[in-house]
Amino acid sequence: MPKSLLLVSLVALLSNAALANTLSDKVDAMSDNGRRNFTAALVQQSGAECPAVQRVFFQGLLDKAAVWNVKCSGKNADFGVIFYDDQANTTRVMPCAQLKEMGAPSCFKKF
Repeated sequence: MPKSLLLVSLVALLSNAALANTLSDKVDAMSDNGRRNFTAALVQQSGAECPAVQRVFFQGLLDKAAVWNVKCSGKNADFGVIFYDDQANTTRVMPCAQLKEMGAPSCFKKF
């Protein structure tokens, strides 16, 4: 199955509108391995290089958006994944340095 189809399938599965939880809540409920696999797919889908996720960390809430940090194997491979609280389950992936420029604390530190 192509990666993009797999990602769409994962998001569709996790974003059942009948459930009250946000996508971030569903990620939180996953096993550690499930979180690593899901966030790896999101980071890779964004075009960033992430051969394997070593760590996933819930950083906190920022204006109703949940911010998770992802540490990928490789040099300078830390990313922030923002899960917006909307019906479309919008996500945004950015390097931790860019997230910090937006006023967030350094990655892997709670808000």
